[in-house]
Amino acid sequence: MKKETIKKRLDAKWVSKNSSAYKLLTEWLTKDGNPIIRPCWTSGRGRYCTNLDYTTQTVALLELLHVRYEVGNDAPRGGLTGNFIKIKL
Repeated sequence: MKKETIKKRLDAKWVSKNSSAYKLLTEWLTKDGNPIIRPCWTSGRGRYCTNLDYTTQTVALLELLHVRYEVGNDAPRGGLTGNFIKIKL
């Protein structure tokens, strides 16, 4: 599936434009080359550091758009920030 097709499907569906999954997907659509989305990152620092995980929301959005994908983790010890979603074009 081409990026243009995914963009058209995303525009046709009613999806909140403020959701993190929508922002991740539109950011990926503007980039060239890499088919990997990283839906987890850390916020804050020191004692107030938290993990932000948007994997389930992004997967749900891809299911809504009928896009083929693969979920994996490339962290050495399986940490949360190693999660990735590889879109099969």
